[in-house]
Amino acid sequence: MDTPDHDALIKTVTALSRDLATALGQLKDAPAPVKAQARAALSSNLAAYAETVQDKYLEQDIVYAVGK
Repeated sequence: MDTPDHDALIKTVTALSRDLATALGQLKDAPAPVKAQARAALSSNLAAYAETVQDKYLEQDIVYAVGK
């Protein structure tokens, strides 16, 4: 089995999270139901990531980042 290119994966995650931040920023003036749908999608995807990767620090990181 090939070893994953961690540097490339980090670059991908960085680019995708930047794009996500931009997209979420565009929801600033969206109606509440649209924001709720975006939050639900984000929460679901992050929960799936945390479960798959078994990253016990993910929730703490998100709470810290959102609380800033």
